[in-house]
Amino acid sequence: MDAQTARQRDALITGEAVLLDLLPASFATRMVSAIIDGVLQLILFAAMTVGTALAAARGGLDDGFVAAALLLAGVLAWIGYPVLCELLLHGRSPGRLVMGTRVVREDGGPVHLRQSILRAVMAMFEIWSTSGALALTTSVIDRRSRRLGDMLAGTLVMQERLRAPIPRREQVPPDLADWAATADVGRLPLTLAQEIRGFLPRAGALVPESRRIRSRDLLQRTLPSVSPPPPPGTDPEDFLRAVIAERSRRDEVRLRRAAERRSADAEQVAALPFRA
Repeated sequence: MDAQTARQRDALITGEAVLLDLLPASFATRMVSAIIDGVLQLILFAAMTVGTALAAARGGLDDGFVAAALLLAGVLAWIGYPVLCELLLHGRSPGRLVMGTRVVREDGGPVHLRQSILRAVMAMFEIWSTSGALALTTSVIDRRSRRLGDMLAGTLVMQERLRAPIPRREQVPPDLADWAATADVGRLPLTLAQEIRGFLPRAGALVPESRRIRSRDLLQRTLPSVSPPPPPGTDPEDFLRAVIAERSRRDEVRLRRAAERRSADAEQVAALPFRA
């Protein structure tokens, strides 16, 4: 997989050329987590400011010491808080823990100290200095809801905790019913079948480009295990749905017949005469 293909996919590609199935956090989710962290930062800054003022009043500290203490309080609140949270909580913060998000590098790996510092410094400019207007603008424009700090640091905020999809039984699309009834789908590997079952229920939650790429990737991996191939022009998701639905139907028939045979064998054994 070359770099051009990776850019076209607009998804996370690891150094081993593996496409990561991760979902970027929405702007609304990021905004809520930012508000939670912002409130905590304000509380931290206010507490240190009040402590400095009380210490100055009681100890008769000079203005230079008070100014240095206030500067230190600001650095700890606006830079130290987010950097320490991301390093100690592996890309998370109290706000992100609540919303189920995490900061990662563009290759899916954990953020480094340099990247966390750059994000925190840019946050002072694009969030605190502009009341969030600049971060709002860039997050709305960018397809992956990144702010300037993310773009410069090469990071993303990913959604880790998702609502579990409602279980549903896949059905063979009507235009593929005749093909599915005669197709050989028994050679489909179990692990691949589980990937398809996990993809189909939540395909609608993916961004269109990632959804298209993911469905085509599963299609290419499934075709060698299915014979004959689907009719020309078949939609990849319809093909995957037909394969999984037909595979599940045949598995159920096989299991039901096996259960019926076991039940019949048990009845025959029970009917045999036994002598004491």
